[in-house]
Amino acid sequence: MNGINHVQRLYSMEGATHLYSSDPAMLTPADLYTVKHEPAHLAALENCNIYLIVRRPRILLQPERFTLNGRRVAGNFLVHRAHGPVTVPFEYDIPQSCIPANVPIVDVAIAANGVAMVAITPHGQQMVAVSVVIASSTHVLTDADTAMEVLYVGQGIGRTRARTALDRLQCHSTLQRILADTLTNFYEREVLLLLYRFEHGRTIVSNGGDFNVSFHADDEADSAHFKRLQNVRLKRHEVVSLAEAGLINYFKPYYNSLLKTTSFSAKNKLKVLKQLLSKGPTGLIVELSTVNLRSRIGTSYAVPVDLAKRYAPDVLDGRNIPDLETREQWHEELRRVAHTHFAKFALTTAQERESFMHGTVFLKDSEGDKFEAC
Repeated sequence: MNGINHVQRLYSMEGATHLYSSDPAMLTPADLYTVKHEPAHLAALENCNIYLIVRRPRILLQPERFTLNGRRVAGNFLVHRAHGPVTVPFEYDIPQSCIPANVPIVDVAIAANGVAMVAITPHGQQMVAVSVVIASSTHVLTDADTAMEVLYVGQGIGRTRARTALDRLQCHSTLQRILADTLTNFYEREVLLLLYRFEHGRTIVSNGGDFNVSFHADDEADSAHFKRLQNVRLKRHEVVSLAEAGLINYFKPYYNSLLKTTSFSAKNKLKVLKQLLSKGPTGLIVELSTVNLRSRIGTSYAVPVDLAKRYAPDVLDGRNIPDLETREQWHEELRRVAHTHFAKFALTTAQERESFMHGTVFLKDSEGDKFEAC
């Protein structure tokens, strides 16, 4: 804030549009060419409209020393750390979504190159990628082991016909470039695709901001503005375009060329931001999580949350929560916080029109934090 004389408070309350997605689906680039033959998986991906291309240190399955007990596979991950390769134990319960409960699992095998597990049944074989095992198994891999660097953000909604993120990725020149660069210069890392469906949105209304400044609107105009915020409606293509723009500007991925340095509060703003501002909100919040993947994403511009800097040790441990069930819920909530990003933007300057986002202090990562994958 630059002082009372430089703040324009038009209304007693202002709103921000909050867009969020259900947890993402994760694919390998090779899956793009096989998933079309799997109707159940294809149906689950049909509404995905935002995709992230990410890269992380390659983790393999150790082809030796694994066991099968019922539906549980115990084995080791092979991880390359600063001092050399290490093994990290895991236990993986083969889910019913992969192989139905009434189908016996005769045996399992690990591919010689360590990139997949094969479950063998009387009816055939089911391949499980190592990324799926990482997301669903019990293990002690570190955040640095599984950290994903966001390389590109894009949308898959068609302008002239129905299209999804999956359709877009099947013919994508930037993905080809990323794969070529990775194969040549980062062969120790793997490229993965995260597919989101931004189908959720709401308007957050707040009277926060600088309370030393009186708002200009009379009671009738102020009431009309409040009602307008209660009835904000966005079309699907607006939601997708806003989410894409917000995530690119927030992560600033290396392979995106547009929107990384765009000021969302500038008067000459993007068309989709002008359309949102015309509906009443003066802020945009885009939320996404990777908690279901057991891996955190980020870039050097947008580092994951450091819980140790936000909460005291006793709070992190939940040692002041006597009830075991409530403590487990608290730990689960902390896991989601650690895997969630909030891209937050004011669409106006405080001098033009104050949004509550100007006067709200959000928790931020301390200076010096570094994203491990960069």
